[in-house]
Amino acid sequence: MTRHILSLAALMYCLAAPVSAQIFRYEAEDGNLVNTVFSNSVSGYSGTGYVTSFENNDPNEDYFELNVDVPEGIYEMWVGYRSPFGFKGYDYQVDGEFGSGGFEQSSVFTEDRAGLFSLSAGVNTLGIYEGWGYYDVDYLEFRPYTPPTLSPVAPTLNNPLADANTQVLMNYLASQYGSKTLSGQHHEQSKNLSFPVQSYLNKSGGIVPAVRSSDFINYSPTRVQFGDTPDNESEQSIAWAQQTGGVVSMMWHWNAPGDLINEPDKEWWRGFYEYATTFDLPGALANPGGADYAKILNDIDAIAVELQKFEDAGVPVIWHPLHEAQGGWFWWGAHGPDAFKQLWGVMHDRLTNHHGLNNLIWEYVVATGTAEGFSPDWYPGDDLVDMVGLDIYTDPTSSMSDQWTEAHGIYDGNKMIALSETGTLPDPALMDQWGIEWSYFSPWKGSFVDEMDAAQLQALLSHEDIIVLDELPVLPWKANAEFLSADFDFDGDVDNDDLATWQAAYGNSAGGDADFNGVTDGADFLLLQSQFTRPEPLNASSAAVPEPATIVLALLAIVALVVCLNRYWSAP
Repeated sequence: MTRHILSLAALMYCLAAPVSAQIFRYEAEDGNLVNTVFSNSVSGYSGTGYVTSFENNDPNEDYFELNVDVPEGIYEMWVGYRSPFGFKGYDYQVDGEFGSGGFEQSSVFTEDRAGLFSLSAGVNTLGIYEGWGYYDVDYLEFRPYTPPTLSPVAPTLNNPLADANTQVLMNYLASQYGSKTLSGQHHEQSKNLSFPVQSYLNKSGGIVPAVRSSDFINYSPTRVQFGDTPDNESEQSIAWAQQTGGVVSMMWHWNAPGDLINEPDKEWWRGFYEYATTFDLPGALANPGGADYAKILNDIDAIAVELQKFEDAGVPVIWHPLHEAQGGWFWWGAHGPDAFKQLWGVMHDRLTNHHGLNNLIWEYVVATGTAEGFSPDWYPGDDLVDMVGLDIYTDPTSSMSDQWTEAHGIYDGNKMIALSETGTLPDPALMDQWGIEWSYFSPWKGSFVDEMDAAQLQALLSHEDIIVLDELPVLPWKANAEFLSADFDFDGDVDNDDLATWQAAYGNSAGGDADFNGVTDGADFLLLQSQFTRPEPLNASSAAVPEPATIVLALLAIVALVVCLNRYWSAP
């Protein structure tokens, strides 16, 4: 009898216990091999062998494809591989979605997480395509995946002296993060063109993005000395922000401070690339009293003059300098993470402490698709970074879910994540499917605009989760418009929801700080009261019986007044 009871208990336990999600592995050697070959000469593989001879030395692409029936679902794809000759890029296909990844150097078989994919029922086509070549592929494996949730991010700026308008922008970005994404576009800077350019408007149907991304490239002293002219890009960006109330983001393709090679294919105007300069960054940083260090400071000072114009006009800037350092193709990243982080620190100190610029939201930008893109060795530190941007160039069919998920795993709850630069338009449906919540996105300019599909662009900008220019709230730098500092939820009025925010934040956070002094107190309530919006005008009958919100406001006003008086009386 006892034995039967134990058997029944064991059965019930097995039925109650969660069943492990099934993993599906497909051996590369079972696919259709095109210009590649089967091998089993190196041990450590699974199955009967692996696929090799991705040689990248002729015009014929080397690849293999598999046609398999993966059950419908959401998966991570892992690639078993060996890459003995260093980091190697590869391309892939998963059921019509194309993208690229990178194999870290490994002389033994290991695996790489290629990305996240939603597979439909039926036959699925999978493939690995040459890319950089010179690697071996063992298998493709699909592991069931559940997208993670997004944590809120506090709107805390690394500069405690950040001005009120910059704090408002940070508050707004944080309030939308996780529910809405601001649209943006990189501008054709220093060409005296309106933003966005006409070719963009032709495709967008006249819809204007919320974020104008531009570049201080033409202000670099070693470009100006050769006659380059910025054509008032700063003034034009400021004017646009004031006239429209839009958001400005600025980058800087910094021409090296000196030692430009300036010969064919390495001309002076390519001086932001590492191959066009011999400027010794580590040497300069090691000698703060030297001429090269002085050149670094001189260049930063030149850009400080431009950023000061924004601050004087009340326009905050999402500032992302020294971008894509991890790729090594720009001189500021060519000498490794230590030199980069030291340069970031020098710039941050020079702009913040020496020049007293308090209108910057510092954005650290990751070069995705590189061996060290997400390496913590490059991160300047939480005390020098306000948000993180990803620069992504991939196939138009890609969801960008892999890059998002990797960044989310590092920065969730700590820093907002933006799509700071992209060669393709994000897809709102795929963003929703994968839980991708960019703070903002900004496609690259020029030929990338020419290649945009008008219908896709208009569908993106018209999506309910995407914010365009005319959907922004009134922000304090917009000319001839009333900014409501107590509109904490940025919905266009000050109402009971904002009152509830003030009540929740009172005395314990800056969430209801309407006067931007860093605390939520009675003075903020008095501002809220002065801006409070009644649902309808008072009339004789409504005046006789005050609304509950009016009574609450009156009582809280008395409390706020007492608090303010107590602070006044207790002051020395």
